[in-house]
Formats: sequence, structure tokens, C-alpha cells
Amino acid sequence: MIYFGCSQWGYSSWKGILYPQNAKPGKFLYHYSREFNCVEVNPTYHDYVEPERIAHWQQQVSEGFKFCPKFPKLISHDKMLYGVKELTDDFIYRAGLFGGNLGISFLQLHPEFMPEELPVLDGFLKNLPKDFKISVELKPKFLEHTNTRDAALRVLAENNAGIVILDTRETFGLINNYKLTNHSAFIRFNSYGIEIDRPRIDNWVKMITAWSAKGLPEIYFFLHFPESGADMDSLFYAREKFSPLISPRST
Repeated sequence: MIYFGCSQWGYSSWKGILYPQNAKPGKFLYHYSREFNCVEVNPTYHDYVEPERIAHWQQQVSEGFKFCPKFPKLISHDKMLYGVKELTDDFIYRAGLFGGNLGISFLQLHPEFMPEELPVLDGFLKNLPKDFKISVELKPKFLEHTNTRDAALRVLAENNAGIVILDTRETFGLINNYKLTNHSAFIRFNSYGIEIDRPRIDNWVKMITAWSAKGLPEIYFFLHFPESGADMDSLFYAREKFSPLISPRST
């Protein structure tokens, strides 16, 4: 299955474009889920998300829609994976409340998490439930040298964890260093305007089409708008290109 979405649904600037002009913030997710079939859940990174809030989100989406929650920064950045079993158990419990709408959860390593600390990541992943789907975002320094890259990819593969593929200015020259480590793909694509984005989107559509043809069962592609809000030209272009790849969504 191919999933296509964005890093959030709360853009008020989408009113009158993707959302009805009179859409209320509390219904943004409902309207978002009629346009896309997945979304990153970054609120879980910043704070605890109460079960009632998760239930409210679920009520607004269709059965096939997927939420991809981000591990809390308390785990990944504040404690840098040290002594986090109880915090991790709590996150896994809350992620499980998404039920059938839970996609792949993702872990973003702290910029100062060093390649020498791969045994810490290995231990962290080994303590996760075997059926818990996770992808890990490695910083570019893990990919710059063959030995470091291969060691990191090996840790992920041995724990059946995916790799988050970053397509950003910082990784333009490293894209070919990414290798899939399980039966999923998880791409986070930073938008820099349609002229820069168009050929990059075209390349990803070709790659994802090839992966899908080879039987890769789960592929996620997320658009990010890091500089000046959502670029609608890039968004509409990507949606047009991905639409033929995505099965019709139930409403």
C-alpha cells in the first residue's frame, strides 16, 4: 500500500483551497483525510497526547487512514534513549490506541547522537515489541562514511526497523546512501518551491512505482514545508503524481 500525506493537517491557509472556506479547526483533520490517506503525528513528539484526543482524531478519518506518530523528544532528545523503558512503554500504549489507524511510528535521533552510540540504539530497538512498526531517522553524519552507514543499517535490519529517508538540502548528495532495511519505506520530503521540487517528486514517483511493482508492501511519503508555509504548487503537483498510485480511499 502506498500512503501519501503531509507533516500536519492544521494549516488554516488551506481554507478555501483544500478545506471549505468555513471549516473550523476542529474539523481540519476530517477534511484533510478526504484529500490524503496518512499524516505524521508530531504532537506526540512535543507532549503527551491524551487517549480522548486520539479517539477524537480517529472519529474523523476513514478505516484505511494511517497516523504515524513521532516518538516523544523526552525519549529521543532529552534522554537520548538512555533509561527510557517506562517512557517508551507509555508511548507504545498511546500509539496502540490508534488501533487499525496506526501506521509506522518514527524515531528521530538527536543531532548529537553519535555513531559510537549505535549499541544504545540497538538495545532500545531490541526492547520494543516484536510487532511494533518503527522507522528511525538517522542524521546525515551516519550516512557520510561507508563503515558508519553499513553499521547503522545493520542495526536497523537486525531489529526489523525501517529507515526514515530524508530528502532535504542537507541530504541531496546522500540520497543514494539510503538502503531499505525492512519491508517498508518512509520518506520525509522537504519542499523548497515547485521549480526545485518538481524533478525530485518525479524521481520519487518513479522509485516508489518500482518498489511497489517489486512487492514492497508499505510505502509512506510525507511532504514538509519548512520555510514559508505550504507551497500549494508543489502540494498539488505531488498529489497529482501520487494519485494514480494510491488505491481509492473509503469515506
